[in-house]
Amino acid sequence: MIKTDNDIRWGILGCGNIAHKFAEALSGTKGSVSLATAARDKLRAEDFAKKWRFERAYGSYQDLVNDPDVDIIYIATPHSYHFAHTKLCLEAGKHVLCEKPFTINAKQLRILIDLAARKNKFLMEALWSRFLPGMAAAKELLLKGDIGDPVILEADFGLRFPYHPEHRLFHPLLGGGALLDLGIYPLFLSLYLFGKPETLKAHSMLHKNNIDLVTSMISYNGTGAVCHMNTTVLANTPIKARITGTRGMIEFDHWWFTPTDITVHIDGKAPELLKFPPIINGYEYEIIEAQQCLLKGKNESDIMPLDFSILLMEQMDRIRKLTGIAYPDVIESTNDPYGWNEL
Repeated sequence: MIKTDNDIRWGILGCGNIAHKFAEALSGTKGSVSLATAARDKLRAEDFAKKWRFERAYGSYQDLVNDPDVDIIYIATPHSYHFAHTKLCLEAGKHVLCEKPFTINAKQLRILIDLAARKNKFLMEALWSRFLPGMAAAKELLLKGDIGDPVILEADFGLRFPYHPEHRLFHPLLGGGALLDLGIYPLFLSLYLFGKPETLKAHSMLHKNNIDLVTSMISYNGTGAVCHMNTTVLANTPIKARITGTRGMIEFDHWWFTPTDITVHIDGKAPELLKFPPIINGYEYEIIEAQQCLLKGKNESDIMPLDFSILLMEQMDRIRKLTGIAYPDVIESTNDPYGWNEL
């Protein structure tokens, strides 16, 4: 293993689709060492390690967190396992970058934040959109008043998935449904741009197992725009976002939560196209932020602070209460982390 004093040695817990995207970004990010990966199926971990040139592969998550050379672990398992797996890593003394949503509910997240503080470890949610340069540029334009006073935010994210009861988006024990997986993005955008809402209304179309197939939300914080947000796993929506103000509009291109173009429309002027191509695939920005925090000795990101992750989880809890979205008690638990016996 070749390492300099400024290199950060990464482990990846879980080898699913999102882990592959993260590993691709990691392989091209300066200052990162792709050290170890783990899956409950060691052959799967070995195949993953070979593809992305990780030095070590483990057949258990416990073996990964026991590796003394790993500095930080990216958690890439399904939602319902995030609480247990983050807890495992923190208790083993590892820094953690956890894929969104951080947990199933805000109570679980508060426990992890307290644990990270006691262990003096870095903890951050990997909601990649927040770290994209285009996202920061859109907020700066809004704050500068280029489009006047904001009036309406429209954001959607819907994809059609063939129904299968074992698919993670339809499986209650995996935290399935539209809100936690897709709807988190429009909700994030509203909170990032306009803060905590005073008014929040929501309605869901539920499956018989009480996960949401469609969720629509509307919010207002008293000072910003009225926010209209939609998500579904039943249909392909436009997947666009637009902020309309009294003197113009900021419009994200298709797949707005990814590295994409932004068009600024100001009344009386020609539209201006702003381009924000990724360095690799877009996941590199959250990696860079985590590494910079570790090198500076910071346990929390200024870009994605833990208070914001709490706010995001609290609003999803609030939406679930309004709409009746419900999960089995076993994955909502704070006393007996789901998946703890599968490490």
